[in-house]
Amino acid sequence: MSNKNFYQSVQVLKNYETDFKQDVKPSAILGFFQEAASENSEEAGFGYSSLAPLGMLWVLSKIYVEVDRLPKLGEKIVVQTWPHAPNKAIFERSFLIRDEGGEAVIRAFSRWCVLRANGRIVPASQVPRDLEDYISEKSIEFDDWAVPQAADCGEAAFSLKIANSEYDRNMHVNNIKYADYIFNCFSVEELKAKKLKSFQIHYVQQSHEGDVLRFYRKQLSENEYAVEGVKNGTETVIAARVCFDGTV
Repeated sequence: MSNKNFYQSVQVLKNYETDFKQDVKPSAILGFFQEAASENSEEAGFGYSSLAPLGMLWVLSKIYVEVDRLPKLGEKIVVQTWPHAPNKAIFERSFLIRDEGGEAVIRAFSRWCVLRANGRIVPASQVPRDLEDYISEKSIEFDDWAVPQAADCGEAAFSLKIANSEYDRNMHVNNIKYADYIFNCFSVEELKAKKLKSFQIHYVQQSHEGDVLRFYRKQLSENEYAVEGVKNGTETVIAARVCFDGTV
């Protein structure tokens, strides 16, 4: 079911979308959101097929995800999304994941922008779209976008050299890949013992083939961590916050 200002799809969680606990992975959550946003944007007249010929592309800037419960392998879920009225050059979008009984188990709020090929931000007034009636209600109220730095005094927890398998059609590392990198900063034993409460990611720079990324982790409190990804030792590519809800 969908219309121009609201989209939803039904998914059944597969093996590759879940982790060693059979919980849906954070990267899979972002993957569901990415596909839902793409489909909704296409229907509303400002998707990839409309913007690419104009030399424009969507870029996810920030996302906050709050977890009530992580759905399990084989579970049927409903993924929902809707855009909010843009403000200058900022486009905001809500997401919900509901279980088969209709209960909301994951909520998310995100900020996006549209870029030209030269990297310049496109004002909302210049982005073509076939949508006027926006839903104002958000999936969750959130505005605490500040994330502490971790590279300055955090521990190096994970690293990799970017290769082609990380790429998407925009010729850089796909947004959802960073969720795997972030959670690779935690051991299997740590994740076995903790229940995920929320995570947020700020996308700062793009990464490309050959870049070496190092991820630093800093503990902020008993169940709260900052993670920072640094490219080639100099540039921050992502900043993230991960919160757990005590032990399982």
